[in-house]
Amino acid sequence: MKDLYGDARRFLGVFTPDLQTFAARQWVRAYKGTAPTLEAVAAGYGEDTAVVWICIQLENVNLFAGVKEKMPVSRQKELSRLMLTEYPYLKVSELLLFFHRLKCGRYGRFYGSVDALFISSALLQFLAERRKELSRIEEEQQRQSKAVPAVHEGITYEEYLRRKQQRGGKRDEG
Repeated sequence: MKDLYGDARRFLGVFTPDLQTFAARQWVRAYKGTAPTLEAVAAGYGEDTAVVWICIQLENVNLFAGVKEKMPVSRQKELSRLMLTEYPYLKVSELLLFFHRLKCGRYGRFYGSVDALFISSALLQFLAERRKELSRIEEEQQRQSKAVPAVHEGITYEEYLRRKQQRGGKRDEG
């Protein structure tokens, strides 16, 4: 992790909420790209950094949502720990995509407050979308690989000898 992104502060500076729109525009890359998983972030920088990263995303939602009651930091931390525990396999790029879609109202809207249970439920909806979209991506990749004929880079030794003999025989005739 540190070789790719530098220290924890640099990592947090790279994967900011500003990348949510990019993740939405490049949603296939969000799923199939090389961004680290939450588990990798926790292993590389410590669990606290992974929690802080999720809290940054949640605070971005807090600031975005036009509601009176914002989610307190203590609830953000708890929700972040729950997300890290339940979904360590999610890439940070996938979560950027999730938060973008959440802010677009794809999973509904907040009523009166930024609600942790609402976000948890929205994440479950996102995971269902993720499964379908990953399946579609895989199907498309398989379809494309079948459409392109296989290119053989070599021949067997027996084929080489047969061709050599054919060429040699034709030269002798001429």
